[in-house]
Amino acid sequence: MSRLVVGFLFIYASVYKILDPGEFAGSIRNYGLIPPVFSNLVALTLPWLELVSGAFLILGIQTRASALLTSLMMLVFLGVIIYAYAIGLDIDCGCFSSSTESTGRIGLFHIFRDIAVALLSFWVLVFDKGEFRIVSAFRL
Repeated sequence: MSRLVVGFLFIYASVYKILDPGEFAGSIRNYGLIPPVFSNLVALTLPWLELVSGAFLILGIQTRASALLTSLMMLVFLGVIIYAYAIGLDIDCGCFSSSTESTGRIGLFHIFRDIAVALLSFWVLVFDKGEFRIVSAFRL
């Protein structure tokens, strides 16, 4: 069940970013952590990484590798959110929607949410046995 939750969250998070990479690149630039020239590259690649790792978790394909990837991404996301909160950035996190659609700003909710998802992803990495596999259900 944990694997499905993490998988669906990562797929859900990737959708708006894939549909509007320019807006997502703007959200990345708002943090000021990477040179603006690299924000486009990150905006074009990160959402696809989220989509594929989320889909692999749901389908039961390379679950350990996918859980490792989602765990590492969550640690990075958590670090970025904590940094933004600590220095008082008044920006949208860019996690699940574009900054023009969002009404919320980075706060403790975002930190605790990311901690919860990181722990859930780490749980999948350590304890998931990969017993439920949608892929194996379609083998004849």
